[in-house]
Amino acid sequence: MNHRRIWITALAGLAAVAGAARAEGFSAANTGAAAPAEFAYTGAPSGARFDAVRYQPRSHRGGFDSGRAAGESPTQIHIGFFEPDGNGATSFAFGIRGGPQVDEHVQIGVGADWYHKSESQRVVVGDPYVVNGNIVRPTRVLSRASSDLIPLELFMQLSGSQDMQVIPYGGIAGGYQYLLLSATDYQTRNDFNATYGGWGWQAWGGAALPLSGRSRLFGEVFVNQGDVERDVTDSAGNDYREGVSADGVGMRFGVSWGF
Repeated sequence: MNHRRIWITALAGLAAVAGAARAEGFSAANTGAAAPAEFAYTGAPSGARFDAVRYQPRSHRGGFDSGRAAGESPTQIHIGFFEPDGNGATSFAFGIRGGPQVDEHVQIGVGADWYHKSESQRVVVGDPYVVNGNIVRPTRVLSRASSDLIPLELFMQLSGSQDMQVIPYGGIAGGYQYLLLSATDYQTRNDFNATYGGWGWQAWGGAALPLSGRSRLFGEVFVNQGDVERDVTDSAGNDYREGVSADGVGMRFGVSWGF
């Protein structure tokens, strides 16, 4: 009686395993096909005795939701600085970039940046004095000037494998760039305001550190190249063209995330 119960229990367990195997789309006993990675069977091929079942977990590359699949649209926001060629002051940099992930290594999209700097010329007009513990230095602003460079571009970015702990990447972009210049001379009361435009391009390279989910921290160095111009008519009625170089290098840091 005990032997019969043992055999019934063993046969019921064997039937349950065979049913699971058929649910996975294979039957080792009927087709003779190799078992998938999840189950590896040992024992007599005739099925006379079932010896053991070994479970081998399926590997998942890069952990939970660490990769970016085609069809997603990663977006990044960055800040940094831009150093124009020549003796110009360093600009504050802010921008956004995003677009569809063509495959694991290629992304295309659009981007916009804003490089801003402002300067002023001051002169001391009196001796410092103290007010409630604060030192006040009287100065007079002689002039102010500011510039805003705004590149609007299409880009393509190539990156390393998504399962890397640190992912290298590089990109190139091209588009139209605007330069807005403004200056005021408070001594002569003269103002200057001008808008320049022209085609330009950018290239960059950096590294990204994956965080939880599909977000990343990144840092990159970039170069910007372009010549922006405007048409001018002087007081005598003569037409001519002014040009300004938008060349320079900089660094950007930020966060990106996928949708």
